[in-house]
Amino acid sequence: MPDENSEFTGLPGRVQAELTRLRAERQMFTAEQDRLKAKLTDTEEELRAVSVDVTAMSSLRAELAEVEERAAAVEERAAALREELDVANARTTALEGDVLFARQQRDSMRAELLSAREERDRLRLALLDAELVLSAGVVEADILPGGEPSAERQRMLTAERVAAEMANELDATRRTLSWRVTAPLRLVRRRMNRP
Repeated sequence: MPDENSEFTGLPGRVQAELTRLRAERQMFTAEQDRLKAKLTDTEEELRAVSVDVTAMSSLRAELAEVEERAAAVEERAAALREELDVANARTTALEGDVLFARQQRDSMRAELLSAREERDRLRLALLDAELVLSAGVVEADILPGGEPSAERQRMLTAERVAAEMANELDATRRTLSWRVTAPLRLVRRRMNRP
């Protein structure tokens, strides 16, 4: 015969204890019911043999009905506990889904942070290159006979200066509090725009 508590394995301890208590109470009521049924049978035999008072018999039947009502109440409580267990299991499943989603968001944000750091490093390198060009001055090959830099060199110097200004501005923007506070909103917007 399998262990009666084996069907409760995996349930929370409080629910197991309540179900065990209810089962014991039901067994007690069943034993009481069996005792009363046996007593009723004996009484009926005594009535047939001795014609015992009918009032005693109806009292025993009322007692039996009360025990049966109490047993039904125990069954209802057990059903309510099963429903509570189902709700708890559903909540656990929902929480596991939330944890999985949070982990996916965390991994996505880490990837975005890595991408932002790579972009920052690339811009810093471009800025350093521009500073090196500016500190080295104009190369003689880029100077026209009149002493002016060539148009190509002027465009390159202007582009490097603009790139350096933009890198400084971008770096300053990313250091602001508002940039850090709105980072999650930008992440959500990017995800919503993805196909």
